[in-house]
Amino acid sequence: MVGSGGLVVLAPHPDDETLGCSALFIEAGRSKRRLGLVALTDGGSSHPGSALFPPDNLGAIRREEQRAAMRMLGCDHVEHLRLGLPDGGSGRHPERAAAAAAVAELCERLGATALAAPHADDPHPDHATAAAIALEVRTIIPTLRILFYEVWTCRLEDDVACQTEGMTAFRVETEPKLKARAIACHASQLGKVVPDSPSGFVLPAWFIDHHTQPLERISWLELPGSLPGPDHFARLYADDGDPWHVRSSAYERQKRESVVSLLSETRHGTPFRRSLEAGCGEGHLSGALLQAGLVQTAVGFDRDPAIIQRAQNFGWGEQAHFTTGSMPADMPDGSFDLVLLSEVLYFLDEGALTTLADNLTTRLAPDACIVAVSWLGSTGTPLDGRTASDFFRCALGRTFETLKFEETPEFRIELLQRRKASVADQEDAQQDR
Repeated sequence: MVGSGGLVVLAPHPDDETLGCSALFIEAGRSKRRLGLVALTDGGSSHPGSALFPPDNLGAIRREEQRAAMRMLGCDHVEHLRLGLPDGGSGRHPERAAAAAAVAELCERLGATALAAPHADDPHPDHATAAAIALEVRTIIPTLRILFYEVWTCRLEDDVACQTEGMTAFRVETEPKLKARAIACHASQLGKVVPDSPSGFVLPAWFIDHHTQPLERISWLELPGSLPGPDHFARLYADDGDPWHVRSSAYERQKRESVVSLLSETRHGTPFRRSLEAGCGEGHLSGALLQAGLVQTAVGFDRDPAIIQRAQNFGWGEQAHFTTGSMPADMPDGSFDLVLLSEVLYFLDEGALTTLADNLTTRLAPDACIVAVSWLGSTGTPLDGRTASDFFRCALGRTFETLKFEETPEFRIELLQRRKASVADQEDAQQDR
């Protein structure tokens, strides 16, 4: 979800990051990915009227609590950026105007591929400000992945709509016991520090229980841009065109050989029964797997009738079958135990990738594998190779696990296999979105 680079998280107050996206911090702590944490405010207004702990003093305490929570989650290496905006009024302060540029600079310095912020409909003005800043940063860094986490949306009434347009929500696994220990670091918000503020804020027990469940809800904001239409591919394939030099280039040959080698190491001589290749072109990858004895029957589909005719005439043998169809919905029926997605995912947007994941799941055998091959250069599409592959992996949910992963300077290959799980587990995995 985060990508291969760094992660920056926007927190309206010290503790929001712990409550809403602990899973991202736990992963960042264990992988030691570059990590930044931006505090819009120091949260010094949570206990009004306290003589013992006026806002400046309380803000200092909350900053230390946030550092302790980061250490608890394994993120000692996090870089802090404190914007110093007023608690409860961050959106109205004159220095708010410079916030996006400061956050963007941190993202660029850390090589961040993702920026996390509270959901825009979180019912608190500082949370709405943080979400707005994230959107402004996206205009500065258009390729940045924006992830929205939720803190107070659980307070919304059932008849209050929560914005979902342009977003895909995922349920991300966290570690409840570790998260609970991190929440406990925020003692001032648990009624354990300030004794002289009767109206002071305390996190309610029901709220803590809600946020110490195994799953956190994080929404991916669609990346901007437009996809090429069907005419684009028809023009590329016209007059026997071979736009990607699939027949002759060393890159294409190396990619096919890498897939064959990866599957050979995994299967140990046992062929797949029936493979499905999306965007098959002339069928070279399916043909290579047939020739290597890795599949018994190969099915391929592509949206352009002319390229399918060429695949049928190429001489791949009686075990090869090619038909016209397009992702994500117009695909061949039947059961498959291997799906090949070679440099096709980035021609889809997030909605289509979600539909593709759902449609493939219904066609896959219990022990099925998916091979996703991604070009790592520029694609000219809203999602580049890495981003499209990562999103598709998220869309599959916990139904699949990664068996092997290889990366070269030009492409990467990920081999996924369907988990051996009960029907209940499979149904639960489908609820990841």
